[in-house]
Amino acid sequence: MAVHTSHDLHEELLQAWIDMSLMIRGNRLLSDFSFNEIVICRILYAQRQNGGDPVTATQLCSCMQLLKSQVNKILTAMEKAGTIERVRSETDKRKIEIRLCESAVAAYKREHERILRLMAYIGSRLGDEQCARLAHLLEEAVASIQELPAPNEKGTSQ
Repeated sequence: MAVHTSHDLHEELLQAWIDMSLMIRGNRLLSDFSFNEIVICRILYAQRQNGGDPVTATQLCSCMQLLKSQVNKILTAMEKAGTIERVRSETDKRKIEIRLCESAVAAYKREHERILRLMAYIGSRLGDEQCARLAHLLEEAVASIQELPAPNEKGTSQ
């Protein structure tokens, strides 16, 4: 039986993370939307369904951990495709609200169902207990990353 060092386990975790990211982003598991577009649609759809406050580009930047220029490029493409619309806030004319267009809801729901079928397939392979464990571990990993100290100018943690 091979003994894994902490370094080996970290390398294995990194490779698994990269493999999963490449599978999601690179193999176009989504047909109508890019990864970033489906995340934006999910946020906007949830806001629409739950009746929450309108979503702004600044909030999307925060949720997605992307620069404003990156989010604006994605939003511009989505707006041209008729997926979203940008509307000046009625309560604060300085704010631009991002809304999911009615015509895009059906396409989003199709993609969402396709992703859920993929999750169901993974669930059938792993079983309910392992699936719940994986979801919990991923949530813990995200929480750990959120707790990291901000990098200094040289790119290392302070």
